[in-house]
Amino acid sequence: MSVLVVGASGAVGGLVVAGLLERGERVRATSRRPENLTLPERVQVLAADLNDPPTLGPALAGVDRVFLYADLDDPEAVVAQLAGSEVRHVVLLSSSAVTFPGAEEDFNGARFLRVERAIESSGLSYTFLRPGGFASNAARWSWSVKGESAVSLPYPDAVQVPIHEADIAEVAVIALTGNALLNATPVLTGPERLTLRQQVETIGSVIGRPVAVVEQTEAESVAMLSQYVPEVWVTQIVTDWREAVGTRPDVSREYTRITGRPSRTFRTWVSDHVELFR
Repeated sequence: MSVLVVGASGAVGGLVVAGLLERGERVRATSRRPENLTLPERVQVLAADLNDPPTLGPALAGVDRVFLYADLDDPEAVVAQLAGSEVRHVVLLSSSAVTFPGAEEDFNGARFLRVERAIESSGLSYTFLRPGGFASNAARWSWSVKGESAVSLPYPDAVQVPIHEADIAEVAVIALTGNALLNATPVLTGPERLTLRQQVETIGSVIGRPVAVVEQTEAESVAMLSQYVPEVWVTQIVTDWREAVGTRPDVSREYTRITGRPSRTFRTWVSDHVELFR
């Protein structure tokens, strides 16, 4: 049987493909435009569009397990395709937002909850990976670090526990290749609480030159982000920052419990992606 990776072009999905290949698994991937997907020759790439669920049919033939992300227009229709195939286990890249109070009314929490509940209702076994904020969110600062050695922020003292995408991918591979995480819902974070200011300082330390934090108003931040990010996401980002000031978010030890290794630090993430900032 093969493992299907939906979203193989993404940062996590690409690492999931690599991890599966390292374990000798037969891997299949889907893309709306398979000709644009660069993967090892051992990976069978098929065309499929999650917004047109029946197109998944050929990709699901002979597949035992699926790695799926949660950005779906019609999750019930996609899950119906999975349930009607030979698939028996789905590993979903969800979000820790589903665990927060009021998740059903929250834009981010609600969309992930809808996918989780569709899978739970399908009868398929599952693993819901629930990461917190990605360390890779710092990539949006790359242009200002390169050009100005500065990052503009409205709430530089917002506290996060950023997670390296490689940690998420490793847990996904474990879930896709064994039964240790059947029907598990691990919340995944990095190993340390860091303010946005400390993250900027870490980038400067790694690249060998100081990077300043320029404090801005919320309105200025919204105007800046709106040039690059859809409005609904701008609101989510700024709200999350505002509400994280002075907090002590939980630090999960699930990655270490599952893998037996320490979580990768934010500094490690910056070092792994240092070309973004130099």
